[in-house]
Amino acid sequence: MSAEQFFSMFNKQKKRVEVMSSNRQPFRVVKEDPDKPQDIPSELQKRARNKKRKRLEIKNDQYEQLMMLSVPVRFPKGMSLYPTQKLMIVRILAALKSSQNVLGESPTGSGKTMALLSSTCAWLNQYIEEKKKSREKCPIHGSMGGVRKEEYGEEEAEEAEENQSEVKVEVKQENIAVKTEKKDLFEEQWRDDFIPHGGPGPSLKFKMDSVKKEEKVENAATDCTCMPRVRIYYGTRTHKQIAQVVKEFSRLPYANIIKHTILASRDQSCINPTARKQPDISGYCKEINSAHGIGCQFKNAMRPRFEKAPMLRSHLMDQGTMVFDMEEIVETLALAYPQICPYFSTNRILTQDADLIFCPFSYLVDPLIRNSSDVHVKNSVVILDEAHNIEDTCREAASFTFTEKELDDSLLSFRLKRVAIDNITSNKSAEEAFADVPDASIHMKEFKGHLMYLEHLTLEILRWVRHVAEEARTPPKSRQEGLKTCTLSSETLFSSLTNAEIGVDLFAPPNTPKHNAIATSFGAITKQNEPEMKEMDQFKPSATAIVVIEKWLYFQSYFGNQQYRPTYRLNVTVEPINARFNSTFDGGDTSMASTSFSGTSRSSAGPRNMQYKEENPWVADDVDDWKDPSISQTGHKAIYEGCKTSISLWCMSPAISFFDAFSETRSIILASGTLCPMDTLKTELGMEFKQQVEGDQVISPDNIFAAVLPIGPHGNRITCTYRNTSDPESPFYEEVASIVKYVCTNVPAGILCFLPSYRVLEQLKMCMYKNQSMLHIKSKKVILFEPRRSSELSAVMDEFDEAIFNPTRFGATINGALMFAVFRGKVSEGIDFADDRARVVISVGIPYPNAMDDQVNAKKMYNDQNSKEMGILNGDEWYTTQAYRALNQALGRCLRHKNDWGAMLMIDDRLERQTSQLTTGASSARVSKWIRAQLKSYPSFRQFNANFREFIERRLSIVKKEQEDA
Repeated sequence: MSAEQFFSMFNKQKKRVEVMSSNRQPFRVVKEDPDKPQDIPSELQKRARNKKRKRLEIKNDQYEQLMMLSVPVRFPKGMSLYPTQKLMIVRILAALKSSQNVLGESPTGSGKTMALLSSTCAWLNQYIEEKKKSREKCPIHGSMGGVRKEEYGEEEAEEAEENQSEVKVEVKQENIAVKTEKKDLFEEQWRDDFIPHGGPGPSLKFKMDSVKKEEKVENAATDCTCMPRVRIYYGTRTHKQIAQVVKEFSRLPYANIIKHTILASRDQSCINPTARKQPDISGYCKEINSAHGIGCQFKNAMRPRFEKAPMLRSHLMDQGTMVFDMEEIVETLALAYPQICPYFSTNRILTQDADLIFCPFSYLVDPLIRNSSDVHVKNSVVILDEAHNIEDTCREAASFTFTEKELDDSLLSFRLKRVAIDNITSNKSAEEAFADVPDASIHMKEFKGHLMYLEHLTLEILRWVRHVAEEARTPPKSRQEGLKTCTLSSETLFSSLTNAEIGVDLFAPPNTPKHNAIATSFGAITKQNEPEMKEMDQFKPSATAIVVIEKWLYFQSYFGNQQYRPTYRLNVTVEPINARFNSTFDGGDTSMASTSFSGTSRSSAGPRNMQYKEENPWVADDVDDWKDPSISQTGHKAIYEGCKTSISLWCMSPAISFFDAFSETRSIILASGTLCPMDTLKTELGMEFKQQVEGDQVISPDNIFAAVLPIGPHGNRITCTYRNTSDPESPFYEEVASIVKYVCTNVPAGILCFLPSYRVLEQLKMCMYKNQSMLHIKSKKVILFEPRRSSELSAVMDEFDEAIFNPTRFGATINGALMFAVFRGKVSEGIDFADDRARVVISVGIPYPNAMDDQVNAKKMYNDQNSKEMGILNGDEWYTTQAYRALNQALGRCLRHKNDWGAMLMIDDRLERQTSQLTTGASSARVSKWIRAQLKSYPSFRQFNANFREFIERRLSIVKKEQEDA
């Protein structure tokens, strides 16, 4: 097809599409006046006026200290370590000294975070001193290697010497050769960050596929004895958890000794008012900072003063910010002068000298995010806190989903850019614009060749998708009309990728000509900061197209390994447009929280395309649907008219991505309140953990009330199954509503109620409004519901706290708040509901994964097939373990410190056996040990009422006496 024919067809299709509403709004690029200060986003101004946040006070000279394994461990003044904390610190220090890994299970309230931070920071502080001494004694660098401290400074000189001894790496991929240049100064390594560029960079993994390392020893008689640089990466699930961890870090006497930073996306850190109005903040940022972009005032203000970490840290200290979480550093840099970009400050500049880096799990585990961020885990200590879902996170990181619409969008992007080059090369006046660019025509021809190759690859993938989609069938017990799905074995997946009959040859394992060709083209179109690429920037394909190729390369690198191949399954899902498949507990609704495995949103097609959604956060849930088969601007005909077709490549083993991410770390520490069974966890992750800790509860039994309620106030047995919850008129809802109403009437302060899914929550909500329970509770509590959008959580939590600590603001009779939430949601993990924030936690049901979900069934079958050989849980044991880990996490929201008190009420008669000494099944199919020790099942609500009221009244009388004595 000629360029003219293509554009003719494209314009016709475009006119048809323009009449339809679209979620994708074009960037509104407004020329900025560099001399005019920009308005700060209103939410930051409001926050600054209210002065709601308190600065974290740092007292480095006030601390307690204990010598443990010859390491001086410091902790806050006046604090006494619990035995559990001491045990964890000793195990961690032993592991760090010997480069071993740690599994640490520590109950809620036992000081886990403080133990993690104090031990690793103490060891790193000592290691840094030993590293300096080793440098002084080094036969090569002891004399500063010819670099003068007085000229460049001690830190810059040290970095310069390290760089002088770096191994040269030559990358050979077809005709492309990339060489790492030897840097002379500290700041040289990050100079490229301030060269305008656009689009994500090439993944290091693919550039390194054919790397040959050649170590050149300049002095054979002398070896360098310098110790390698070590960093600590502290990973959590959410930024809310990071804020809590940073608060604990501020209590330790290591501020400005152990330098830290936080990795976050532009969505969370951008202060450009124009960018914040865009539907895609990340894409807009890359656009304006590209070679031909208008630039960003806040990033430009960093030149040249704040291009080095020491100067930026000094600037933060001048503003009174030494230890910061993400929210605080955004406020500081937005309101200080000059106003500079928090994203590039935290993700690019402060990472230069940071010893401790806080980040979400995805920055460490997900290969797409890790390799596009400034994350270098080699020789590092990695802490994964709240790591009970690490298996699921790792499986998702090695799983990839492609939608039909996503592939068609990518095809269109490659084609448009290729045709744009054709138009320029055939237009003399346009070609003259490139007259000043050396070898412009050669570069454009090469670039066009790479675009054409990837366009053909995308077409072949679409042809493969169309073929395998024919296998989709209507599930036997489907609750959604029109749904078709199938899950195929790894052998069938391999056969489909090498089907000569339909012209498909997509199997491309690493180090094969095909894989290298894809990697070469991918590297060429995503190359950044090369002189010739400044003019090619306008021909780069969309971020969606780039991510599609990057995902395909990662899948090939995993699936191409014969050892990993059997762990993959191919799933095809065809869903009717505007339909939502029930993918949660017992067939609940699709939600932001309740999922098949962990806390990530998922449809029946498996792990949703997280990277595609990140690049296009404005995209609605149904963006990949074909509203009309004729709207495809490439001429592609929908595989199933009126349906969304997805192909998911599911990885059944977390060991693949876990090993890929952490095999070169010095030590990795997994910590949580619910890691058991540890033996099978180690096997699933495929790495050795020589140090293990199982801590005991530090809270007095008198402060804990734990009960199973098998029978409700009206005498009905309560079983939270799909059959009972699917009927809105079921006695189940009446009984649960009565229990919630009873608790709210008799207990002041905060109450949390966790349900299996948003579907059950909505049904309960309707029942409570219908029988007037909700109105009765509103006379005592402010009633709140967990939001489905993460961006709304902060406002909901602020209102929750306000109702707890200033209840009269909401009414004279208000004494607290009731929060309804879902298991595996944003509220159930990582948020600290200490003291009055949660005096009672009510859990309804057992949050089993959806038994109808294809991926759940595929994982169960995989475990059944490999349990004996690999030493992992069988399918049923794994399935039950998933449920109880989620239950235990929710129950752990209260009782957050030694003197805290609270009650945990578990509503479901299936939990009665948890109070028995002779439980059967997997050892992990239980509530946590510290809860089970206090757990009692009540055969009648009357008996429960007597004991519960006695506990609450006793605790409230103690609180009242303490207040009077104070």
